[in-house]
Amino acid sequence: MHKQRHILVIDDDKKLGSLLKSFLTEKGYLVDFVENTLSARKKMLNIIYDLLILDVMLPKESGLTFASKLKISNGTPILMLSAMSTPNDRIKGLKTGVDEYLSKPFEPEELLLRIENIMKRNQSIDQEINSIKIGIFSFDVIKNFLSKKNKSVKLTVKETKVLLCLYENLGNDVKREKLANEINVSVRTIDVLVKRLRAKITSLPTSKNILLTSRGIGYKLEP
Repeated sequence: MHKQRHILVIDDDKKLGSLLKSFLTEKGYLVDFVENTLSARKKMLNIIYDLLILDVMLPKESGLTFASKLKISNGTPILMLSAMSTPNDRIKGLKTGVDEYLSKPFEPEELLLRIENIMKRNQSIDQEINSIKIGIFSFDVIKNFLSKKNKSVKLTVKETKVLLCLYENLGNDVKREKLANEINVSVRTIDVLVKRLRAKITSLPTSKNILLTSRGIGYKLEP
């Protein structure tokens, strides 16, 4: 389980909300509790939550309406709770784009398992968003790791900038002067950075050089 993920519980049942907050806090989550969607919106102006636990039956604005609006403007995962447990009720909930639907009453352990499943799915999505594929390589644009299978090398900030500039022009020649201007270094420094990049690329198991020299022009990336 991912510790210290932040959850917002939205339920007009004070007793249930307090129980959920205590239970999930014990399991390692940060938890806030509000009783209506107006308070939820105020909270969400200042905090980016990893998950919303949302009741269907809420005063003034239903959970279904709130979820429908939220899914248009916000990608926060939603686990919907409801005392209504017919198939049609579940379908209505899922049609709003919620990630999970759980009928009341429920076992706390089942709730926990559903939360963990949502967190795992979204972690996988986050990892995909943060990485790009360069042929047989994967590059983490946040942590600056170039990987192949289970092996990886760490790139410096300037090496990363060279790699990404070449990636944006994949398969095409990029002038050394353009690279130098993009990164704000000298042309000679570009040559040094490319040499280091090549060494790191080929240091990965059974890897061939994909950073080629375009004679008289500059460099290009050909995975």
